[in-house]
Amino acid sequence: MRYTPQKSALGLRWRRRLRRAAVMAGGVLAVGIAVAACGGGPSTPGVATGSATTFNPASHGCDVLVSAPVGHDCLLPWPNNAFTEKSNTATGLKLDITSAETPANVSGAHISPTYQDQGDGFSPGSVIMTYIPYLSLANSGIVDSTDIAGSLTTNSPIVIVNMKTGAHVPYFAELDAQNPNPASQLLLVRPAYALTEGQRYAVVLRNLKNTSNGEIAPAASTVAALTGTLKPASRGVYIKNLIRVQLHSLLGGTTPYMAWDFTVASEFSIAGPALTMRDQAYKTLKKNAAPPFTVSSVTTSAGVRTVQGTFQVPLFLKSATNSSWMKVNKAGLPEINGKRTWPANFICVMPSTIQSGGPALPAVYGHGLLGDASEVEGLNFSDKVSEDMMGCATDWLGLDSNDISEVIGVLGNLSDFQMLSDQMLQGFVNFQFLGRLINSPDGFATSGAFKDGSGHVLFQVGKCTYVGYSQGGIMGAAVSAISNEWTRVFLGQGGMDYGGLLLQRSVDWTEYQAFLNKAYPNLYDQQIGLQLVQLLWDRGEADGYAQHLTSDPYPGTKVKQVFLIENYGDHQVANVGTGMLARTIGAAEYAPAFTRGSGSFNTSYGLGILNQSKPVKAALELWDFGTLAPPTDNLAPINGSGDGADPHSYGRGVPLIDSQIIAFLKTGIVRDVCGHTACQATIGTSKG
Repeated sequence: MRYTPQKSALGLRWRRRLRRAAVMAGGVLAVGIAVAACGGGPSTPGVATGSATTFNPASHGCDVLVSAPVGHDCLLPWPNNAFTEKSNTATGLKLDITSAETPANVSGAHISPTYQDQGDGFSPGSVIMTYIPYLSLANSGIVDSTDIAGSLTTNSPIVIVNMKTGAHVPYFAELDAQNPNPASQLLLVRPAYALTEGQRYAVVLRNLKNTSNGEIAPAASTVAALTGTLKPASRGVYIKNLIRVQLHSLLGGTTPYMAWDFTVASEFSIAGPALTMRDQAYKTLKKNAAPPFTVSSVTTSAGVRTVQGTFQVPLFLKSATNSSWMKVNKAGLPEINGKRTWPANFICVMPSTIQSGGPALPAVYGHGLLGDASEVEGLNFSDKVSEDMMGCATDWLGLDSNDISEVIGVLGNLSDFQMLSDQMLQGFVNFQFLGRLINSPDGFATSGAFKDGSGHVLFQVGKCTYVGYSQGGIMGAAVSAISNEWTRVFLGQGGMDYGGLLLQRSVDWTEYQAFLNKAYPNLYDQQIGLQLVQLLWDRGEADGYAQHLTSDPYPGTKVKQVFLIENYGDHQVANVGTGMLARTIGAAEYAPAFTRGSGSFNTSYGLGILNQSKPVKAALELWDFGTLAPPTDNLAPINGSGDGADPHSYGRGVPLIDSQIIAFLKTGIVRDVCGHTACQATIGTSKG
């Protein structure tokens, strides 16, 4: 499958965006192209202008910058423009990773980079990885998630710099705690927000110290590049120009431990397939019309109406099965598979009579990890029904309960991950068509299943919103960014960067990691494999879309208002992932925010203070249920009882919080329900 931006069916508006992106990405085709300092954030010394040199060709082998344990130095450092080649794309590049460079499973099958190589850059949420023997973060002064602001100090030992603007990127770092051997742990550096699409970045490591508090000398490859002896010579010239010319004003002639560059994929490279599918799918509907649907059951119990059925969505997969891949056209973009459709399921719950406040406020509901639509019938949404809401859910294709066997199979051979991301994209279309059934007068409003005994529609036609928890918050941010069926979005325990950041920090990952451990027992291979997977996962979760959720919308797409809630010490969606999403969408935080000593993450960094008297663009609210702080590294919390319990579902179904969520969905205003104090509640305050 090949997604080719230049041949997009989206037409002129996308070509204009691509030209703009190409201008924004200036400097990727020639390492010395002029990139003057343009202001930027704190600690921005600028980037020097240099004379152009020839483009550094793809290495078709391990990058000579890193000398890691034998057999596992390939694709380090990561991300890395050494694994790209020139191409007629928005960034001027395309990835050029060969299977010889990727990890192999125990059967000897290397991860196929076929689909990754169709991208024109790396993930916006890329984890910056390299290997430095016996590195000590503490002795080097490298900050963790408790001190993101400290990453921008003048003498920070790690610098991530935008080569167009000169701005430094805040981050936190850790040694790979999945690996218990300090002699071989990878350094993992995590940007505090999604990196700008289409932009080129440089990474500088300097003034490092080892576990004995001794200074770590510059890498041999750095010295060789600066003295002209690095082989291949083209790589040496490239790195010398980067250090001595482009980063001169930052380094002042000093020699860093190492420096390299990488480019982030353009917006169309990531979101183009989903947007192409959206536009094609809607062309099959008449203006404001709804897709065909069938009601299979209607039940009423204790004042709650439950309606189940199916609706028809254009099929973009080769077959309507959970193990199918995408059908593409000659240009390499997804296309509708003839007149075939996906029979998407739906479950809707609502008050069985019209309440005093009028018909119910409708929402498309996004379920949790490897769950299904029936979650909307459960306690996560029941109190919202009592508060006069209707929730309609369908399965998250690719990551629903029907996909468990496919997920396990993919963990044994990561080459097949594209199948899951293709399924996710089909699911995105399904979710939007479910929203259309709510919004269109020709949709659910025509069925007696959604009416009271007098024939009145039980919900507000045309007023669709979005509510999602956990995975529904992670994937919900993505589908909301490309949808025009709703503009107000609630994300409970949401986050971003599924494979790169969230998985290893989640207690849910433990049982699935066992399958990965069996297939890829080497811990380096696992980290690199997850990064290769994230390049494809971006197409199906918030990491690839968050930059366009509340601002800079995709062509023909409405901006959204977003309300995020997180629970301190969450065991399933790490707080650092929620904070990354909040910063990326420009959220303001409820104040005063809870703090417990030094804490274990720095959520408030980069966020404004929430104004609760007017509609918001994006808001974040942190709740403390008295549970323990999460680890500061890439390990999951240990489940326990009392303050060691998992607060992930705490607060769901609590009337006070539900009323706040519903008020936001109606008005765009986040009401103060915490009485001008930090939001705190008793351990276990939960109905879900």
